[in-house]
Formats: sequence, C-alpha cells, structure tokens
Amino acid sequence: MLIPKAELHVHLEGTIPPYLALKLAERNRLTLPENLIAEDGKSYTYSDFMAFLKAYDSVADVIKHPRDYYDITFDYLKSCAETGGIYVEMMYSPDHAEQASGIPSCEHLQAIQQAVDDAEEKHQITGKIIVTAVRHFGAEAAVKVAKQALKETVPCITGFGLGGDEFNYPPKLFEQAYKIAADGGLFCTVHAGEFAPASGMMEAMDYLPIQRIGHGVRAAVSPETIARLIDKNIALEVCPTSNIALGLFKDMANHPLKQLLDAGVKMSLNSDDPPFFRTNLANEYEVTQKFYQFSDAEMIHFTKMAIDYAFTDEATKDKLRQRLK
Repeated sequence: MLIPKAELHVHLEGTIPPYLALKLAERNRLTLPENLIAEDGKSYTYSDFMAFLKAYDSVADVIKHPRDYYDITFDYLKSCAETGGIYVEMMYSPDHAEQASGIPSCEHLQAIQQAVDDAEEKHQITGKIIVTAVRHFGAEAAVKVAKQALKETVPCITGFGLGGDEFNYPPKLFEQAYKIAADGGLFCTVHAGEFAPASGMMEAMDYLPIQRIGHGVRAAVSPETIARLIDKNIALEVCPTSNIALGLFKDMANHPLKQLLDAGVKMSLNSDDPPFFRTNLANEYEVTQKFYQFSDAEMIHFTKMAIDYAFTDEATKDKLRQRLK
C-alpha cells in the first residue's frame, strides 16, 4: 500500500533539485559553480557542514523572481503527492528571498500561495508556510521578520520559526520575536538540539512559546529534556537522513529515533533539504520502516502524529485524518 505521508520540516529553498536549479539558472542568465552538481545529476556535492551551507546558498541564489518560487513550491508539492504526500509545511526565509532577488517578500509569497493552491487542486496535497528568521542575522532582524509575517495576506502562512547558528545565537535572544509571532496567531517552532546540545532545547522551552522543535535529537542523552518535552507536549521534527549526512550520527543504528519514540516523545519524519542528502519524504518513511521493521500501521502513526502537531486548523486536520483510514 502507498502510505499517506505528512512533513513538517523542509526548507523550501533546500528542495530545489539539480534539474530545476539548472532551469532557473538558465532562465535568470546565471551560471552555477563548477562541480556543484553531482556527476549523476541527482544531488549536490560538499565536503563538510560549512561546504554544505555554501552549496545551499549557491543553489538558493538562482531564485530571482516570484515565478521561481512558484516553480519550486509547485514542483516540490507535486513530487511529494506522487509518492503519497498529503500535507507539507515548508520553511521560507524572507531575508534570503529579498537579499537574493531585491524583490519584496510579499511578491514571492503571492507566487508561493498560487503554487500551494494549484498543487491542492491538481494533486490533492495541502501546503503551508513557516516564515523563518535567521539566527545569525540577529534578534532585531528576527523581530522584523515576525512583524512582517503578521502583515502578509496569504493564508498559507501559519507558522514562525528560527534557523541558523545554534551555538552563537541561543533561543532566549529571540524571545521578543516569538512573542510577537505567537500573539499574532502564528504557531511556533525552533531549530534546536541538532548541532548544539540538549541544553539549548531546555532554554527554548523556557523562553519561547513553541509547539514543536526542529530536529531535537540531542534530547536522547538528556532524560530531563525528554521528560520536559513530554510534559509540555512538544513534538520533534526528526530528519534521520539529514542527521546522518551531516555527521551527527554514523548510521541508522546509532540514530536515536526509536529511543525517543519508545520514551514517549511525539515526532514526525522529515527530509530537511532533500536533494542535498539524496532523500525525499518517501525515502524517509521507507528507510525508517525498513530499518526498524515497522508495520504499515506504525508508519501511518508517524503521519497521524504529524497531523496532530501540524500548524493548521482542526477542520483541515480532520480532513487529513480521513485520508489515513
């Protein structure tokens, strides 16, 4: 059976497959760096985490116009739907969008909304946007992103998040930005417990009005953090292939997914930046099911947990749950 799937943690700019990067580069009269694309044309090359960030920026730099965001959004939602995807939340960074194009973020968001609408009509997949601030741009920049997110008129925006340098920009610096977003009605998530230790997750739960944590796998070495996640009913957005590709864990045998699940932590399965890690949402489900020998019912439970913690209204959740039966 084709298992219905839902994803809560994928960077929109990180979904661009090589064939689309080449198409956008040609359309915008740009040249991609030499050796950026792997020889088989299915992924990108990089040697370590810093090189990954550089490769990511090189790919994102092909985005110059709203129609580029349309193509990226529609392409990703369509590809997910073709392998059983029914719901996807995509992280979008207005700072990156405006810097790369010089065009106001609101214009890009209108194009993204059109792609979301078209994908729902043509492929029966629901897409939402988490507006994401960048840690290393500073607290004031994050406040600006939060305020602007509340002014946008597109209904696809339902969440606020934070990515970037975990080590040097801890969660408490962004308390004001998150208060603005939450008070304005946005659901909230934050990258934590990926490269920085579990203490960053504890700080995030102390200072930020979050419902989820992006990655959060460092909780595995902290019973206190696990207990807190369960007590506060906060779910993790787990990205196994990403974690292994970036060297957090050697392989699935060393990944704490099952440990966290058995401890009672709620979670979803996610692809993060799929073409950079030679994965996609379907592969995350397949790898997890195969390694842990989970039944189809157990895999559908991952989808159910994702829907339970999705940044959308109850009516949408109910419709999605009907598709799990």
